[in-house]
Amino acid sequence: MYIIYVLFFSTLQVTFPQVLSFRGQTADFMMVFVILTGYLFGTIDGAVIGFAMGFLRDMLASTTLGIGMLILLYIGIISSLLFSKKFHSRATLGFVQVILITFVYKSLGHLLYYFVPLLTAGDYMYLSVSTIIIDSILPQIAINLAISFPLILLLSYLGPYRRGEKRIADEDRLASEEVWQIK
Repeated sequence: MYIIYVLFFSTLQVTFPQVLSFRGQTADFMMVFVILTGYLFGTIDGAVIGFAMGFLRDMLASTTLGIGMLILLYIGIISSLLFSKKFHSRATLGFVQVILITFVYKSLGHLLYYFVPLLTAGDYMYLSVSTIIIDSILPQIAINLAISFPLILLLSYLGPYRRGEKRIADEDRLASEEVWQIK
């Protein structure tokens, strides 16, 4: 089931980027899908889907290969580890993760665009902080949050695992690992 979602969202991301846009910011289907996959289904699923989505992002829309893979791989891992496992059944924290990770992603991107030319070329003018927040970060958070509602429902009810199957397997794995722990 993942392969269908990966191909669909990567195609939607690069083919119709202006379909869902808000104040010049387009919905980042790939990143939101990776965040929610890591959050709902764990570290391995988040890392693999992040790597695959990053590879497709680099192949379809970038001039360099590797940066998108690493970024989305790390996003998949971070989203699976950000909150305690006992909270991973709550959809609201999935939305909180979309907000937090989008904020950090956009903020780091703006910092790179500001500091790299400053360090290499000397004088460089960049956007004001208010412009960055009002015209870039907040609209990106809003549009990513808007697409996360249907995505979380899609993954919860039509995801790669039957409802509750992945959690039961994870609980069994954790219980078997406790046998080998020294207390």
